[in-house]
Amino acid sequence: MVTAIDRSLAPPRVLFVDDSRLMRYAGDRFLDGYCDLVLAEDGRDAWDRLHLDPEIGLVFTDLMMPVMDGHELIRRIRACPDRRIRGLPVLVVTSQEEAAARERAIDAGATDFIPKPFSPDDLRHALELGSSWPASSDTDGDSTVPTVRARDLLHEPGQEPSAYLFRLQQALSFHQRQQLDLALMHLQLQSYEHTCERYGQSWADAVMRNLHRSLVHVLRHEDGVHRTAPDRLSIILMGTGREGARVLVRRIRQRIGGSSMRLASMSVRMDLRFVVQFPDVNAEEDPDRLLYEADRMMQWRPAAPPARPVRHLSSVDSSGN
Repeated sequence: MVTAIDRSLAPPRVLFVDDSRLMRYAGDRFLDGYCDLVLAEDGRDAWDRLHLDPEIGLVFTDLMMPVMDGHELIRRIRACPDRRIRGLPVLVVTSQEEAAARERAIDAGATDFIPKPFSPDDLRHALELGSSWPASSDTDGDSTVPTVRARDLLHEPGQEPSAYLFRLQQALSFHQRQQLDLALMHLQLQSYEHTCERYGQSWADAVMRNLHRSLVHVLRHEDGVHRTAPDRLSIILMGTGREGARVLVRRIRQRIGGSSMRLASMSVRMDLRFVVQFPDVNAEEDPDRLLYEADRMMQWRPAAPPARPVRHLSSVDSSGN
């Protein structure tokens, strides 16, 4: 009796390219059980494997490698006559300091990048998104640039107070027109500075990325999350009043606050401090002023209350269990 094999149930085949044996070990360890991983030591090795293995559906690659670097590998993939290879999503694994090289790689046709040092969640999150990327489709033999790029999907929550302020101004106008409640929640990772001192800023930022992803699973789609300071994430809670904000604070504290996040061999405790604002949407609130007041409230501690209480602000400190 012959039984058909449903390939949709098989784990994805992924090519991981890096000349560092340590990086290949980390990739193999972090993705074990999540995909069928193929390892390559440089671009030439990867190029050969792409032609020999038709099941490969996603590529992680370093840029700086001997024999053939990542830039040349990406160019060859995007110019390949084989439509299957030409359409593969290619994720560049590189350090934040290599900004120019990263942009060159994306211009050459890379789908997006993953910052080093990477965590298990960084790779697994990219792998999960990779299943939803359609192959690069081109017409009339145009094969220079893929049609799908995941800048927004894999966007790292960098320090973007300007984007937050722009979004907040839009939210204030909308809630004023609709006469809806609005809440602004700010979360401070109190162990951020300690993590920077002990492990370095790259690891501290990796913790912030993973905190951001954890929040996305708790929040609604319409609740935007922005990194408005190195140690702070700010959330615009659309149509949310005081009781709804209190419920959300409790939920985040139960699911995230006080737990530990493990990255490779390190563990960081998620000690979070909350500040929640309830702007008066009819009072022509200034977004810059609201963010300034949130920052001031973050520095406030119960032992030293502010001289002038702000009527539309309240704070909750998750560390005071």
